[in-house]
Amino acid sequence: MRTRVFRAAAVAGLVSASALAATPAAAPAGPWTKVPALPTACYSNQDQWWDQNNAAIDTVNQAHYAQNDINEAIRQKFNDAQAANPMAMAQALQQKMMADPQNAQKYMEQIMQQGQQLQTEVPAQGQRAQQFEAESKTVMKQYETALAHAMGPADARWTALKKKMGIAMDSPGPGEAGVPDWAWVEWGVILRERDQAYAANCAQWWSATGPIHGYMKRYKDYLVQERIPYEKKITEEPALEQYRTLGIPTTGWRTTTDFQAAADYMKMASTMFGERKGRPYCGADGRCE
Repeated sequence: MRTRVFRAAAVAGLVSASALAATPAAAPAGPWTKVPALPTACYSNQDQWWDQNNAAIDTVNQAHYAQNDINEAIRQKFNDAQAANPMAMAQALQQKMMADPQNAQKYMEQIMQQGQQLQTEVPAQGQRAQQFEAESKTVMKQYETALAHAMGPADARWTALKKKMGIAMDSPGPGEAGVPDWAWVEWGVILRERDQAYAANCAQWWSATGPIHGYMKRYKDYLVQERIPYEKKITEEPALEQYRTLGIPTTGWRTTTDFQAAADYMKMASTMFGERKGRPYCGADGRCE
């Protein structure tokens, strides 16, 4: 895989920088326009974000698959041309160099520079991806710790009730039958305390200015400002320039790195915001479950 990347970059280095950076005109609207705004509610039943996010992931993936088909058809035409004339690319590159002999040395230097850059950029980008994956787990661990601390008093009260009732410590609730009225009253107090603790913790963690939104912003910035340009540079732009060098029509081609990045962002959002509780233990009518 790395050999192919380096070779593609080397070929691209034989053409002018302006041609390499060129992109198809009138590109369709990017997939980021499909990404729903992140939620700020404490409970998932207070908004439609979960369904919206899942639907957006499907929409972006379908568009990605469709664009892959278009790009693959163009790539296949290139492969067919290469198979018909194995020397076609070498001849086309030679013609370019002969047409611009003064810049031939510059092109060769670009090959060396790109090869050296890739040697450092490939592992660096891998490390950046690992950093953001690790940070997402750290943020959620911090959230879980903060929530456990907030729930501490209610949990201690529940532990005391279990001991008083003589039920197992791993019981999720007081049971269904044979529970005395006083225990139901105490259980209701515990659930209300849990709701209060969760709401207080929510104000810090799930709000638009909270740590989880902050992480998602950093993750999006990384995807848009670092990963997408990097992937375009090492794979898509060199391949596109090869097609053009060989005279393969590229109508309909567009980058797909942004499709994958948008989908990855929404999947990460699902992981993070999937930690929200669905609803409070106690409803507006005072009943607790």
